[in-house]
Amino acid sequence: MRKAILEAIELIRSGHEYLVLELPTGYGKTSAGPVIFKAFREAGLCWKAIHVFPLRATLHKTLERYVEEYPGVEFAYQDGDTTLTSKGFVKDTYFRREYVLTTLDSFIHNLLRAPIGELHKLLKQGSKAIHYHVPFAYIYPSCVILDEAHVAAREESGKSMASLKVTLEVLRNAKVPVVVMSATLGDWKWEVFKDFIFVGLGPRDVKDHNRIQVYDQEFEERMSQVKYEFKKITMGEIVDVARKHAEQGERVLIVLNDIKSVMDLSESLEAPVIHSRLTRRDRRNAEEKLISGSSRIIVGTSAVEAGVDVSFDVLITSFDSWESLVQRIGRVCRYGGPCSGRIYIVERDRASPDVGELNGMEWRLPYADNSYVKHLQENVEVDRELEWLLRNLLSYIHVPVRELKDIFKKSEGSFLRSPLIEVCVNCECREDESFTISLEKTDDLHVVGVRAGESFLSPPEQYSFEWLRQVVSEYGVFPKLIIKNYREGYGPVPEETVEGG
Repeated sequence: MRKAILEAIELIRSGHEYLVLELPTGYGKTSAGPVIFKAFREAGLCWKAIHVFPLRATLHKTLERYVEEYPGVEFAYQDGDTTLTSKGFVKDTYFRREYVLTTLDSFIHNLLRAPIGELHKLLKQGSKAIHYHVPFAYIYPSCVILDEAHVAAREESGKSMASLKVTLEVLRNAKVPVVVMSATLGDWKWEVFKDFIFVGLGPRDVKDHNRIQVYDQEFEERMSQVKYEFKKITMGEIVDVARKHAEQGERVLIVLNDIKSVMDLSESLEAPVIHSRLTRRDRRNAEEKLISGSSRIIVGTSAVEAGVDVSFDVLITSFDSWESLVQRIGRVCRYGGPCSGRIYIVERDRASPDVGELNGMEWRLPYADNSYVKHLQENVEVDRELEWLLRNLLSYIHVPVRELKDIFKKSEGSFLRSPLIEVCVNCECREDESFTISLEKTDDLHVVGVRAGESFLSPPEQYSFEWLRQVVSEYGVFPKLIIKNYREGYGPVPEETVEGG
């Protein structure tokens, strides 16, 4: 167990309930989740745990690892995907089990009086009881671990940050212990995580009233041996560069925030691709190749940048933000030691930093004078109207269903972004042959039909929140979109590709 994790455990044992573990990529934050829970339980601060992840994929892989490494803990998961039950994992809708892994969407909605299992009731016309106290009854005796907390800051509308701020207030007021984990928190953290104790690395051990700096000599020595070399390339050079390194026996990770580009590269390189529009079965198959190392090249979007405990030799990436770049670089020479990583920055529409600046930067030790920390996001967008609505909603012990529905309507069906909708690649709509997408991102899908329970409907002219409400009100279930242009292993392809064979 790393030194800073041990320091956090000692703080918990001495009665401290609110910590931010601001530790670099590859430090073992996520792996320590069950150990942190046991420390809270031994201190009498909670008797259950809820571990919150920003992405389902990270949740699933962590669950598999936890079950194997911690046989004495009763694990379960809570999200909209039931395919894990076929592998023997327990799905827990209301956080009843000892240690439940869930997503940020699920946790925040369950906490803020919009239980995931009853979202259809919030959209349906007419009054029906919403059992919003049930999930909170199981959250109350828990400790909460917020993993990769920086992801909420990326959402541009400010909804995610508004909900996160209110969530923290609710948990603090209920005396629910909270541990926040991230490698890339900018200066906005001081406002959002007020009165938390920050545990981070430094060149020496220092203890202040709310800032603990730990000198981890072993980690520093390992990471000081890592050397990165940066170079800029064009989109047209990616295939040749990736093949060259793969032929030399190196593992190559390609990350671009453009699904069409990663699908094209995947086909050209005959490499597995990971993005948000893969069916659950295809996603699972690609992730198994990622973890096993059976493929020298992996292509993906930002869906692959966080929580992946795999090391590569080469990274080819677009520059989308400093936070993303740090996370992606953390997949190269991940475990330290004598290691030389090659980083290729793809020149695209967005201006990227000068190569000289990147080469002169420290990427694994955040306290170094020339580290990446000074470039992290200073401010975040906060939807003040949503923040005010949620804070008022939670100030009452009992909220009339009509008012609850009104607030959910004003937030357009989600407290974090636009509502999620299931997309099926055939009429059967089996879960392993489907994927989930934000309603606002469905316009470029070639939808041929809509399934609502056992009924089949024609696609609407526009996939609006109002359309979603009307379908749920009439059929009592969330609709599922059916597309015909899905290519196994790659994802939805342009219509002309399907029509042309």
